[in-house]
Amino acid sequence: MLDVQEAQQARALQHAMTRAGIPPSQLWWHYYSLSGDADELELEAYLYQALHLPRLERLMLDHALRELINDRPG
Repeated sequence: MLDVQEAQQARALQHAMTRAGIPPSQLWWHYYSLSGDADELELEAYLYQALHLPRLERLMLDHALRELINDRPG
């Protein structure tokens, strides 16, 4: 079970992904290329607030998402 702050982070990440039209698989590939340790299933579980991820992994996911959003054309 996630603590309140981690659950909020997971919801915010999922919301930002949805707004940007970035599917979990795309985020995972980019996060993994940045040396992320969680596998794709763990990412999905985290997004549904069913799995705890260490703080460093959560920060890497946020960073990966920001990079994907910033690299989009337009």
